[in-house]
Amino acid sequence: MCGIVGIAGTGATGDRADVRHMLRAAAAAISHRGPDGSGEWVAADRPIAFAHRRLAVIDLSDAASQPMLDPSGRTAVTFNGEIYNFRDLRTALEARGHAFRTSSDTEVLLTGCREWGVAGLAGRAVGMFAFAYADLDAGMLWLARDRFGEKPLYWYASEGTLAFASELKALVGMPGFSRDLDPAGVTDVIARGCVSQQRTIYRGVHQVQPGQVLGFRLSSAVVPADAAAITYWDAGAEARGARDDPFSGTFPEAVEAVDAELRRSVGRCTVSDVPVGAFLSGGVDSSLVTAILQAQAGASVKSFTIGFEDTRLNEARYASEVARALGTQHTSWTLGTADVLAVVPSLATMYDEPFGDSSQVATHLVARLAREQVTVALSGDGGDELFGGYNRHTLAPRLSRHLSRFPRPARALAARALRWPRVDWWDGLHRPGVDGTPTGSRGARVQKVASVLDFRDADDLYGRLTATAARGALIGAPAAAAALSRDLPLTSAIMLADVQGYLRDDILVKVDRAAMATSLETRMPLLDPAVYRLAWSLPQQYKVDGSRGKVVLRALLSEYLDPALFERPKMGFAMPVAEWLRGPLRPWAADLLAPQTLARTGLVDAEAVRSLWTDHLAGRADHAHALWHVLMLHAWLSRWA
Repeated sequence: MCGIVGIAGTGATGDRADVRHMLRAAAAAISHRGPDGSGEWVAADRPIAFAHRRLAVIDLSDAASQPMLDPSGRTAVTFNGEIYNFRDLRTALEARGHAFRTSSDTEVLLTGCREWGVAGLAGRAVGMFAFAYADLDAGMLWLARDRFGEKPLYWYASEGTLAFASELKALVGMPGFSRDLDPAGVTDVIARGCVSQQRTIYRGVHQVQPGQVLGFRLSSAVVPADAAAITYWDAGAEARGARDDPFSGTFPEAVEAVDAELRRSVGRCTVSDVPVGAFLSGGVDSSLVTAILQAQAGASVKSFTIGFEDTRLNEARYASEVARALGTQHTSWTLGTADVLAVVPSLATMYDEPFGDSSQVATHLVARLAREQVTVALSGDGGDELFGGYNRHTLAPRLSRHLSRFPRPARALAARALRWPRVDWWDGLHRPGVDGTPTGSRGARVQKVASVLDFRDADDLYGRLTATAARGALIGAPAAAAALSRDLPLTSAIMLADVQGYLRDDILVKVDRAAMATSLETRMPLLDPAVYRLAWSLPQQYKVDGSRGKVVLRALLSEYLDPALFERPKMGFAMPVAEWLRGPLRPWAADLLAPQTLARTGLVDAEAVRSLWTDHLAGRADHAHALWHVLMLHAWLSRWA
C-alpha cells in the first residue's frame, strides 16, 4: 500500500522543477502511507505529473519504485494497493508477448493497462487499488478504484487544473483547492458519523467511486465535464446476477464451497515479500480468516488484538482462547486511559474528513500493535455485510412483520413510555450474564428499540436501525434514508444497502486511515469478488435464519474451532465511549462543546447539543454516539477549516 498524488492541466504547465517541488510537498503530507521511498515524474510534452510514496510489500527492489514508466516512456502509473492475482495476469500478458523487468504487481498493472485498457485491467484484477494511468500518446489520464472502495482516491478540478490524491491532506495546498464545506457532507457526519462516498466534506471535491474508472483528456486546461466514466463492476448488479444463478447445493455443500473460496482468497492475500499477520478480535469473521491463514501457513502466524480495562467490553480473553486453539503467536494489548488520551487528539489529523465511528481508536491501536511485528495484516471485515452479521439483518424483518400490524400512533406512544425512565434505571434492572448482554448496556438497547418503534416504512426502518445520532443536533432537515431495493426481500435489500453505504462510507474508511497512519497494509479476504458472488448466490436461510446470522460462516468456523469459543453476542472492537466522556475525555469534550465554540461554527443546533451533553453527563441518557459525531466534526474543524 502506498500514497499517490498527481496534477494535470493548467497546474502542471509551469516550470517542471516547480511542479516536481509542489508534488513532492503534497506527497510528504501522506508520507505515513509510504515511508519506504518517494518519487516524482513530470511529463516533458504533456501537462501531467505524478508523485508517489512507497510502502514496499512486493518486490522490494528499487526497480519496482514508482511512478513507473513503460520502456518507451509513453505510459506511466502511480498506484496504491495490491493486485492479489498479479502472477496470473502476468502469465496471461507474457503469453501475449510482453516481457517484464521486475517481479512487482505495479509493472503488471502498467502492462495490463496498455494491453487491455484501464477498465479491462481493473475488471481482471483481484485486489484493492487506486491508481492513475497516463497515456501520453493518447493524451489521456485515467483514475481507477477497486470494486468495494478499499483504497481511497479523491480528485477536484478548478480553473483548468485537475488534481488527485489518496488523502485530502495532500490536496489542500494544491492550486485552486477550495475549503468550502459541503452542507450535505456536514449533515452526513452529524447523522451517520461519516461522509457518503457520493461526496466529500468539501464542496467541489469528489471521490472516484468504487468499481469506477474516470478518463480525462490531457490539455492545457482540463475540462471535467468531458470526462469519460466507466463502471466496470457494480455491487448491486453483481448481487442480482448471483441471485439469478442461485447455488443449488445442500447446506454442507455450501459450507464446502465457502471454505474453498475463502481458502483461495486468503492464499492470494498472503502473497508478500514482508511479514504477514492477522487482526483477531475473537469474533466469527476474524477467527475464520485467522484459522484459514494458520491452516495454510508453515509456521505459527502472528495475531493481534486489543482489550480494555473495562471487563464488560474486553474481548481480548476470547481472542486469546481462539489464538491458543489455533496455535497462533498471539499479542494482546490492554488499553488504559493514557493510551486513549494519547490517540484522541490526533484523530482529526489521521482522518482528514470528519469521522465519528468511535471504534477508530481501537482500530488504530491494534494496527499500531501489529506494525511492531508485521507490515501486512489480514482482517475479517466484510463478513457481516456479505453473510448477514448485523442485528438489523435479523431484527428488521421481525419488526416489520409484527409491528406493522399496530397503528403508528400506538407505537409512538409505546416509544415515549420506553424513553421515560433514565438509562441508568434500565441498566439497574439488568443482572450481568443473564442474557449475554454486557453490563450497563440495557438502557442503550432500550433507547434503540424506542427509536424505531414508530417507523413509517422499510426505508425509514432501515434509517432508524442504522442511525447512530440524535437528529435534534441537526440544523435543517436530515438527509433522507437510503432507498432500499424493492426487487429484493427486506433482509437482502438491507445487506446490499450496507455494502453500498455502511461498508464503503464507514468500515473501509476507518480501517484504511487507522492502519495507514501506522504504515500498516490491511487486506480483507472476505471482500473477494468470487466470495461476494458466492455469498449472494446462497439461499437466504444459509446466511440469516430467524434470529441467527452468518449461519454458513459459523458452520464453517466450527470445523476449525469449538463453537464454544466463538458463539457469543457480537461486540467487535466496542468502545466504552459513554464512560470516557463522563471521565477522562470530559475536559477535551467540554472544550469542543463549549457554547462559544458551537455558536462560532454554526453547524449544529447548539442548544440541542448542550442538552444532549448535560443529559449524558447526568446519566439520564446515553448520547455517546451523537456526541462523538459532533465532537469529531468540531475537532476536525479546529484542525482543517
